[in-house]
Amino acid sequence: MFEVDDWVLYTQFPDSISDTLKKPKKAVILEVLDKEEFYIWVDDPDIDISWRRKKVKAENLKPLN
Repeated sequence: MFEVDDWVLYTQFPDSISDTLKKPKKAVILEVLDKEEFYIWVDDPDIDISWRRKKVKAENLKPLN
């Protein structure tokens, strides 16, 4: 599905009623844990640097085309 160094769109809460929480953010895959979980780095300067590395599920990611 996704591999290390792939750029993706990450949505923290895709089912949220808040537009801010369901707005996709650009991220890069750092590590593939299994086919459904990944470590990513969120490319958003508004997020504190200590919160940019996240463990996420595949359902929260979409390919960046």
